[in-house]
Amino acid sequence: MLSFGILSILLAVASAEFCYPDVEKACGTTPIPADEQLMPNCNAKYGAIQELQADLQAYASANIESSFEFLLMSSFFGNYEANRDGFKKLYRKYSDQLWEDSINVIKYITKRGGEMNFNQLPRIQKSVNGSRVLELNELNSLAKALDTQKQLATEALRIHSEAMPYNKHDAAVAHYIEEQFLEGHTERVRELAGYTTELKSLSSQHNPAVSVFLFDEILKKSL
Repeated sequence: MLSFGILSILLAVASAEFCYPDVEKACGTTPIPADEQLMPNCNAKYGAIQELQADLQAYASANIESSFEFLLMSSFFGNYEANRDGFKKLYRKYSDQLWEDSINVIKYITKRGGEMNFNQLPRIQKSVNGSRVLELNELNSLAKALDTQKQLATEALRIHSEAMPYNKHDAAVAHYIEEQFLEGHTERVRELAGYTTELKSLSSQHNPAVSVFLFDEILKKSL
């Protein structure tokens, strides 16, 4: 009798994870309470997406926030006073890339049966407060850009690690992060590290103002 009771409980728990019993219940003659969700398991959720959803939401928010910061930096260097069209194009490129990345993450969340929560705050720390973006010179701005891209890359690696078998185990999420972000982050970090080193070296010359101007011209023509 005890074993029968345990078996009944296990079957009840298992049935709660499937769509079919929900459909049977919804189509049955027994009235469903108004406050009860209709067919709660008939969705696209599987694996550990429920546990990883908040991380993905926060990552999408981080990309959106960083995209707007790069857009602000692009506008600043493109005004008539700064007049750095190369830096303007560089930061606009990063802004567009991060905006596309955020859309990509949101699409993936909904593809896996979740929804985007725009109140989920980013889980990365900023090296420079957003209100100080317009106080940056060319070299400082490259340093901030490098820090931002490295933080986004590190957060992607953290989510990838969370999705691995020894943690929450969702191979689909791990594969998605690998395919969509890891290589791109590597390229951006390498590019910005090179730009920062080059501009620092040029700024050490006898006429740093001319060096910065020439560096900006090179950026403008290469992008």
